[in-house]
Amino acid sequence: MTAIPARRRRRLIAAMTSSVLTVIALPGGLVLGANSLLNETGGNKVTSEATAVIPETPVELLVITNARNEVASLALLAVAPGNGGGTIVSIPVGASADIAKGETPRRIADLYATGGVNAVKTDVENLLNITIPLVDELSATELASVLGPVGNQSVTLPQPVVDAGTGTAPVTVLQAGSITVSPAQIAAGLASTQAGTAEATRLPQVKALWTSVARAGLVESPTSSTTVVEEISKPMTTTEFMTALFAGRVDVWQFGATLMNDAVRNPSALDMYSLDGGEVLTVMASVAPSAMRITSTNISVMIDLPFASMSYAREAVTRLAFMGANVVLLRQTDDPPTVRSVVYYNDAIARAEAEGYVGLLGPLEFVESKDVIDGVNLRIVLGNDFAAALGAGIGATTTTVEQ
Repeated sequence: MTAIPARRRRRLIAAMTSSVLTVIALPGGLVLGANSLLNETGGNKVTSEATAVIPETPVELLVITNARNEVASLALLAVAPGNGGGTIVSIPVGASADIAKGETPRRIADLYATGGVNAVKTDVENLLNITIPLVDELSATELASVLGPVGNQSVTLPQPVVDAGTGTAPVTVLQAGSITVSPAQIAAGLASTQAGTAEATRLPQVKALWTSVARAGLVESPTSSTTVVEEISKPMTTTEFMTALFAGRVDVWQFGATLMNDAVRNPSALDMYSLDGGEVLTVMASVAPSAMRITSTNISVMIDLPFASMSYAREAVTRLAFMGANVVLLRQTDDPPTVRSVVYYNDAIARAEAEGYVGLLGPLEFVESKDVIDGVNLRIVLGNDFAAALGAGIGATTTTVEQ
């Protein structure tokens, strides 16, 4: 399985096709704090330390099981730098696992019955190309206990949440519409599944329930997070992760999923879904950069994004990955975009590599810098020329990703 990260990078772009860019909301985790890595002096100065470090973003995988000992929901908790807020990333349990050549296609939750929670963790790590140090397996009762601080929250469900139950008749766990739910009801909803119900039907329900959990977070992070950092400098339990999340703004991101209905990739006609590799890389580079794996021996790149557009972010990340770069950090900035995208480098090898990016990123201005960011060879600040290049159809405009 050691070859999987490199294989995922090679598969990241199977084809480049033309389509209209769609502007959607960015995950809030893209904002890694105005001064968490770089001082906001035009976005060009590294902190006064000799070497700036990519901020630590602790992650934990929650594996939520139903009464029949099946995986019902998966979520990655990504805590923002400073342990005040973060992002809940909802992962479809039916996502196609990134398998080695010759293996039978399967979903990331399918090995739970034989391999337990660690098998699920490995499949999620390979799918998202990250390292997950902590995983917790929770029943509905255990999850309800962890969610206690959430209190009662409002939620709008597009349809009833139904569970197969342990008897012969299905059980309606939550009614459709706008309702108020307790932590126990949220947990029961996340742990509910029914055979024959496509996961595509469940995903909006799961997202709505996680969104109700996120409302327990502070709208704004506390003026001083010193107390939070001292109490849970490195979350080690699910309770500590929840405490860290609720100490600031909590965002929810759910990966888009496309049903795989072809006989080659899904020969057993499973309820199995492909994820957009560009979206996965974009979200992980923004909400959990310290957990990301390096997938090649090529240079590592940090992207500063002055646009509030997920499409621009995904295009930049995916195009750089196509060129073989390791995108290790994506940061949304408050600075207005400059006309031309700027590449900051501190060695000739990195610059030479970046000169090949013009074909997919548009015109680039190169600026030599003595500043050092640990684990980063290039920092690219996207400008209006990049947006214009996409609109003009340079190279291609949208990626089609194979899973």
